[in-house]
Amino acid sequence: MSGVIFDVKHFAVHDGPGIRTTIFLKGCPLRCQWCHSPESQSPRPEIAYQPDLCIGCGACVEACPNQAQTMGRPKILRERCTGTGSCAEECYSGALTLYGVRVSVEGLMEEVERNRLIIETSGGGVTLSGGEPTVQPRFASGLLRALKERGYHTTLDTCGHVEWETLLRVLANVDLVLYDLKHMDPVQHEKMTGAPNWLILSNLKKAAGLQGKSLVVRVPVIPGLNDSQSNFMVLGRFLGSIHGIDSIELLPYHNLGAPKYEALGRDYALAYLQPPSAERLRMLAGLLEARGLNVVLEGLE
Repeated sequence: MSGVIFDVKHFAVHDGPGIRTTIFLKGCPLRCQWCHSPESQSPRPEIAYQPDLCIGCGACVEACPNQAQTMGRPKILRERCTGTGSCAEECYSGALTLYGVRVSVEGLMEEVERNRLIIETSGGGVTLSGGEPTVQPRFASGLLRALKERGYHTTLDTCGHVEWETLLRVLANVDLVLYDLKHMDPVQHEKMTGAPNWLILSNLKKAAGLQGKSLVVRVPVIPGLNDSQSNFMVLGRFLGSIHGIDSIELLPYHNLGAPKYEALGRDYALAYLQPPSAERLRMLAGLLEARGLNVVLEGLE
């Protein structure tokens, strides 16, 4: 069994308890305007180009089987690129990066096992993130099953925009669910992410009712898009009515992913945004805490 991933991060400390290995699966049904991992969105392999690293050697042009690489502008004719990765393999300077490789469950398990001692002694585990892992449900389910068979604590980071039957199958071998929630208004949610939120909200209620699983709701705080008091008051009422949520994490916006858009030949619409202030985050947290919710503020010193 195999699937497409774009990264494996060892020694991760923000994707669940302890020190973890986080595996990033490619493909996502949403197109969040602030997404800091645009390389995760397409299920297909993609080539990223960093012009400041290019030495103009031309090795990529010779290596590309589809004549997608040029010595001019644009550097990559993306309508021709099929993501074979041959150009990146021959790039001496590291200006070209392939995002997306097919791997097997067995191969990933071997990589995870190398850090078993650190993972176990820290009370950590393995997290599946993305993109959206449920875009590859058979692969995600097989990988999680293999992890549980070897005794690992497992975490799924999901946007929840998936049919419940599919999500339920993936959750069968998950200990902790990190559930993203972007906006409570369906119209605004669709403007921000490309899809309404009714399926996400419905699945969250169902996931909270599952026995034997911890559930953490993650809310990105995006200035001017979802950080209004009215949205957080509705959010507080909704989450306060659900039993089974362990905590709410507020994740402040950052623009560290902006250079990736340029490298992929795409525009980043929110380059003008600044992160929310600590005061704003604390005020929004207070609206949720007033509903009896346990709120964790990430990214504050």
